[in-house]
Amino acid sequence: MSLFQSPLLCPLFEYTSGRWIYNESQRLAERRLVFNVDELKKATATSVNRPVSDVKSCRKMAEGGFNRVFDISMEDGSSVLARLHYPSTVPRHLAVVSEVATLDFVRAHGIPTPRVLAYSVDANAVGAEYMLMEKLPGRPLGNAWFNFSEEERLKVLHKIVELEAKLFAIKLPASGSVYYARDLSPGTLRIDVPGSGDGLCIGPYAALRWWSGERAGLDIDRGPHDDPCLVLKTAAEKELAWIRAYGRPRFPFLRAYRETFDYNKQDPVEHAWSLLDYIQLAPYLVPPCSKLNQPVLRHPDLQPNNILISEDLSITSLLDWRHSMVLPTFLAAGIPDMFQNYDDEESMSFVPPRLPDNLELMDEEEQARAREQFRRRHIHFYYLSFTQRMNEPHWHALEQDTGLLRRRIFTDASGPWEGLNTPLQMDIARITQNWSNITPVKPDGTVPPCPVVLEEQEVRRRAALAESLQEVDSEMERIHGVLGIASDGWIPNESYERAMERAALIKEEGLCEVSDDAWLLGMTNRHWPFDDWDEDE
Repeated sequence: MSLFQSPLLCPLFEYTSGRWIYNESQRLAERRLVFNVDELKKATATSVNRPVSDVKSCRKMAEGGFNRVFDISMEDGSSVLARLHYPSTVPRHLAVVSEVATLDFVRAHGIPTPRVLAYSVDANAVGAEYMLMEKLPGRPLGNAWFNFSEEERLKVLHKIVELEAKLFAIKLPASGSVYYARDLSPGTLRIDVPGSGDGLCIGPYAALRWWSGERAGLDIDRGPHDDPCLVLKTAAEKELAWIRAYGRPRFPFLRAYRETFDYNKQDPVEHAWSLLDYIQLAPYLVPPCSKLNQPVLRHPDLQPNNILISEDLSITSLLDWRHSMVLPTFLAAGIPDMFQNYDDEESMSFVPPRLPDNLELMDEEEQARAREQFRRRHIHFYYLSFTQRMNEPHWHALEQDTGLLRRRIFTDASGPWEGLNTPLQMDIARITQNWSNITPVKPDGTVPPCPVVLEEQEVRRRAALAESLQEVDSEMERIHGVLGIASDGWIPNESYERAMERAALIKEEGLCEVSDDAWLLGMTNRHWPFDDWDEDE
């Protein structure tokens, strides 16, 4: 290994795109990736039938939570993008091969994605799993999205919905993830994609929720599934298997929630009971309409940095299809996070938004809040409006009264348990309260009885806890805005020192508020949300 490749000296191996105001050493360790730079150059040159002497440079281009992207430029000015997964990214093999197949599959159906030139998931000279891809023109939508005019936002939004309509039009045989059959080990369950002609199939789910932590070692059913009820049930059975093997009482992972529970550890057995209740409800959550059960593939993380645009605001590529899943339409539906405004009552009513009539009379801060609220409502409304016009299958799923509740309970039942029981408990309570709208009516006109019965007192208890957690969420969102950090404590390098100073002041004020109660002062200090902490406690 050359001096340039020394793990102690090479910045290519370290995460440098930002900092964290707490548990930074752990986040950096998860993203440290040591590999053989010279061998990566050789593999890149081979992928484009060039001698390695044609490789001019290897430059780190971007890095996220799961991988790092390098721009490997040639003497003639052309470039190849190399994406290397961090050692902590799971599932190790399936995450790469599924994304390779997914990129090829969606591109064949008119979705702009980079062409994969080569990939490797086995032991190789590079020393890391990699994908080599063509470099497409365009710039990431990024922060420019938030500064666009209304007309510019709508132009991009319209094109995104057009691309989504193409995805919803693809006929798929089952839920799971997309693979080439050649990349799956013998004996792995798979269902061929009819008419693909190149060995494409639906295989096990590659989504992170199925593989995080010890879940990767569980002997469980991970699909594929051609029965929507199995999609619902196996997601919860996965988490039940993990609780039985590894579950132990722990504090909620989000430390700001701990005061709500009087700083008591939460019992995974309580979550297991909720999962068993959910499994009883699962058969009734499947819609009777066959169109809502049609498997569909969507982009797993449609956020601004994964969308490349040209100068005329055309979409040149949708990037990062890692962890993609095919799900029944009623579960796959939903407004992408960057467009949705579900917490706003006016947005949920699907009415055209407008700025307040008295906007000019507001002070600067009030105007800023009003304009941001309008921006969020504007995007939410027009995403729905464009979807209604161009993507009937998705619109049909979105207009179902209980659609959001079905998706929420599936997400909360399938997500890794991290010391919080309330979300799934509240979902179950809402299902029981909306039972007549959830379950299909029998031929004789009657509604089957709900298999889960909750006392009114228990429903009120769950609702009170959920309301308390929502208040915590609102307060944490406000503090994150003051500090300028993401939900996991990430912040741009240039803002780190100031954020640390502000965080220290906020802690000082917070401790001062509880200083007259010695026990509460100790607990608040021990579980302060913006200090380093043991993530396994």
